[in-house]
Amino acid sequence: MRLTRLELSGFKSFAGTVELPFEAGVTAIVGPNGCGKSNISDAVRWVLGEQSPRLLRGGKMEDVIFQGSTGRRPVNVTEVSLVFDNSDGTLPLAYQEVLVTRRLSRSGQSEYLLNRSPVRLRDIQDLLRGTGLGADAAVVMEARMIEALLSEKAEERRALFEEAAGIGLYRDRKKSTERRLEETAADLARLDDLIGEVQTQVRSLARQRGKAERYGKMIEERFGVALTLVRRELEDFEIALGRLGQRAAELAASLPAERARLADAEREREARVQARHSAEARRTEEERRLGDAKLEVGRLEGDLALAAERLRNAGQRRATAELHREQEEARAAQAERERIAATAECAAAERDLATVQRELEGRSTLEQESRDRLQAQRTAVRELEEDLQRRAEASRALDGERAALERERGELGQQLAQASGERAARAEAEWAAAAQVTARAREAAAQAQAAAQAAEGLERTRRRVAELKEQETHDRPAQRQTEEALAQVTARRDALAELERQRVGLAPGAQALLRDKAQFGDVVLGPLSDFVRTDRRDAQLAEQLLGEWLHAVLVRDDAAVEAVRQWHERTRPGPLVLLPCAPGPRRTADGHPLADELRVDGPAAAWVRALLAGHEVLDGGRALRRANGAVFLTGAAAGGPLERRAELEALAQELGEAETRRAAATTRLEGTLGALTAAEAEFAAAGAAAERARAQQLEAGALKGDAERAAAHTQREAADATAQVERLSARLAEVEARLATVRAELERHEVERVRLDERLGAERARLVELEAQQEAAREQRVRWQVETAQGEAHLAAARARAERAAADAAEARRQGASLADEMATIDRELAAQTAQQGEWTDALQERRLALGALDTAAREAGAGVEEADARLAEAEAALEEPRKGLDVLGAEEHKLEVERTEILGRKRGLVERVEAEWRKPLDQLLAAAPEVPGDIEWLRQEDDRLRTAIDAVGPVNALAVEEHGEETKRLEFLMTQRDDLVTARQSLQQAAREIDQTAKGMFLESFGKVRDHFRTVFQTLFGGGECDVRLANEDEPLESEIEIHAAPRGKRTQRIHLLSSGERTLVAVSLLFAIFLTKPSPFCLLDEVDAPLDDANVGRYVRLLAEFKDQTQFIVITHNPRTMQAADAVYGVTMQEPGVSTIVGVRLGQMEPV
Repeated sequence: MRLTRLELSGFKSFAGTVELPFEAGVTAIVGPNGCGKSNISDAVRWVLGEQSPRLLRGGKMEDVIFQGSTGRRPVNVTEVSLVFDNSDGTLPLAYQEVLVTRRLSRSGQSEYLLNRSPVRLRDIQDLLRGTGLGADAAVVMEARMIEALLSEKAEERRALFEEAAGIGLYRDRKKSTERRLEETAADLARLDDLIGEVQTQVRSLARQRGKAERYGKMIEERFGVALTLVRRELEDFEIALGRLGQRAAELAASLPAERARLADAEREREARVQARHSAEARRTEEERRLGDAKLEVGRLEGDLALAAERLRNAGQRRATAELHREQEEARAAQAERERIAATAECAAAERDLATVQRELEGRSTLEQESRDRLQAQRTAVRELEEDLQRRAEASRALDGERAALERERGELGQQLAQASGERAARAEAEWAAAAQVTARAREAAAQAQAAAQAAEGLERTRRRVAELKEQETHDRPAQRQTEEALAQVTARRDALAELERQRVGLAPGAQALLRDKAQFGDVVLGPLSDFVRTDRRDAQLAEQLLGEWLHAVLVRDDAAVEAVRQWHERTRPGPLVLLPCAPGPRRTADGHPLADELRVDGPAAAWVRALLAGHEVLDGGRALRRANGAVFLTGAAAGGPLERRAELEALAQELGEAETRRAAATTRLEGTLGALTAAEAEFAAAGAAAERARAQQLEAGALKGDAERAAAHTQREAADATAQVERLSARLAEVEARLATVRAELERHEVERVRLDERLGAERARLVELEAQQEAAREQRVRWQVETAQGEAHLAAARARAERAAADAAEARRQGASLADEMATIDRELAAQTAQQGEWTDALQERRLALGALDTAAREAGAGVEEADARLAEAEAALEEPRKGLDVLGAEEHKLEVERTEILGRKRGLVERVEAEWRKPLDQLLAAAPEVPGDIEWLRQEDDRLRTAIDAVGPVNALAVEEHGEETKRLEFLMTQRDDLVTARQSLQQAAREIDQTAKGMFLESFGKVRDHFRTVFQTLFGGGECDVRLANEDEPLESEIEIHAAPRGKRTQRIHLLSSGERTLVAVSLLFAIFLTKPSPFCLLDEVDAPLDDANVGRYVRLLAEFKDQTQFIVITHNPRTMQAADAVYGVTMQEPGVSTIVGVRLGQMEPV
């Protein structure tokens, strides 16, 4: 595969479409600075996928589009294409020619094309990977890469080696893996926190479920009391509304008569208001007419004063105009005299100017003839000087070439002697290297066996860790299940204990007596249910047998019964049954159906036997026969106090068993975790041992490879030494022959230079004589030019004076006529103003007579208004009495309406509050609520007590059961996710280790190849010497600094920064070629790499290109003539049009335009 052409369109300074065809060998691109040569290397970088505008010498990617010039407009799209010959099938495409294109528009749209079909950048990179043109290939070598190799910054030098090794992909993968490891660790930490929160939530929900059950029972009891209270309050509201309606009807009957009286009085008042308005309107009209008359009189007086002032001003203006007209007539006569004099002066100036211009034309003709002769002589002298300069430059070039040939002859003699000595030393080194290869091979085999054993140990520990992790996965859910069971039992026990403490389910009367137990002392012993015990199996049967007797309260004797009865009369808490222990029941019994199952404490035993005597259990407890013979069929019933107490005892036993199970599960889990920790430590140790064995194996392999390469190197060096002796001998003969030719050419150039110097002296003397003649003619021409300019200035001044005089005369005449017209206008204005003044004086006398009559009429209208005001005040007094009576009735009616609205609002507020609290319409609530006996005051107290008890319970989660189930499932899901994350973390850690090992192996292998190529290229460029590249820390090759050592022939080995500037540049070029040869590509572009090299080193650089051009195409951007001479084709880049680059090409072998 090879590059056949490069196509550019609108890229940087290439405004139009440019095509550069390439053949095998070396192609040079030349041109002056700033003409656009480096834009070609930027185009190659860009089309191969470069994404950094900085590396393309731009601020943003759109800078690569042609920006326009003085003669061309900017373009909107740029496109660059590389065309490859794929006839050998290197690229996996069924095309003989492959076209890779990149296109970019100013809108930011970018696309890649493969044979004109759109593809992704990833597709291009995948296609070129392995051909030496991939993303990490050093296709373009430029001066900044030399600076990177010579830089003291280790990361810049290292980047070139990593590109050659192709480990950029692995480094990116390692960073990605490490980032994913960090994210996995963070996710695992967050998941552990979340699992802890969910476990706490599960335990909390178990407690909330018991609390919700207790809350439901109290809500049901309060529902009946609250709705009964509401029903009573609504009845009271209806009674109050009836009373208010009756009083409102009485008020409505008396209001019409009062309103009729008020209407009559208001009609009388309205008539007198209209009369007063009429009088007020008449007075207003008279006052307006009086004011208008006064304004008219004032206006006429002001007009008369203004007319007198205008007459005075008109007289003054006429006198001024008469004076100005006389002045303008005098000025016009003076201007006419000046115009006549200026016209005569213009005629004289025109005659003088014609004479001077004729003389100036003659002098100009003589000067032009002298200038033509002088220009011809200067051209002849310049041609002679240029010819002499070319001869001198050719002589200097021959002198330089002679000196270079003499130096090279001396160096070749020294090199020939050294090469002969090195040939014997290389033969001895070859034998030593073969022995070292054998020893290194034995060491590598031993290290490979040790690495295999370490890998087997690592696999055993990995299986052990996996088994323990699986066991941990089983033990951890078992522990969670025991904790959840313990939390459920504890919550159930706490809920039942709270119900037992609050005696939920006990009759209201018994609850009230127990709350007031302190005022009776110790005579009230407690409810019968507190003295009876049984197990969970028989608790329901015992409650069905005892029934309502369980709500009875045991007291000490009959005196206690009397005290409680008096308390019951006062408080009326509801029905209450008392069981006095003395004297006890009136009849005794010997046995009952649950004699063996019930445990009765203290004084309650006698009452229990009496109450259960004669009862019989039928059909295993599904039916009961009472002592009176009645049969009671049992059914499902809510748990009572006996069942609740029996369940509490059973839950206490279950709680102990759950604690035991949880402790056992915790012990098992801790044992598993301890074993897992030990196994993981063993696994880490085994991994470290395997890693060390692998590193030792790689190191032994690297040493073996080094030894093999050293042996091959010594063989090549021996052959190179022999070839070097032959090359040096041949070159020495060539230098001697060329030296003789150069000396002969130098003698011929010296004879020609002397002849040209004599001819040049004679021509320069003739040139001085002609310059003197031309200067004299120029002085005469300048003197007459001055005379001509003075005449033209005199003529222009005379003409200007004549024109000004004529203009002044015309202006004076025009001003005189204008002033005459103004005087006539003023006379007409004076006559008109005098007539108008007489008319205004007569009108003023008439207005003053009418003003007195209007003043008398205005005073009479004011007296009529005062009389109308007095009659209106009498009507207002008569209206006040019926208005006050109507206001009293209205106020009482408003008060009744307010009271009715208040009652309705309270009723509505009560309904809304009840509906909002119970979340149902009031009709449905009243229909569903049972009627609770008792007066309204007791109902309010009971409602307050139940509300306080409910508030004391606090917030209740009604969905605790469903939420508990959901949270349990969520906890199980989170634990599964945690196990998956742990497994993923272990996989990522293993992947990171494998990536590191692979990258290290690739880097060491590539580094060894670069070292070998570096030594070979260094020998070619320096003609001998020693060089090496080393890792400062061989244990960490991926992080170690890279040191460059070089010893040109005859010098000791030293670091590169101790060499001269030219030597360092040549060493850097050697290393760049070595890196390129490690991963060769079909072509290589060298951007002014030879700029820092002298002539001798450029010759070595050229020989290096010639050595490798059969393997790779070289595109060289250069200013050096010797590099141009070595090229097979040359392209010149020029800017014939400012800002636009163009291409000119030549095949040097054929000398034909390309």
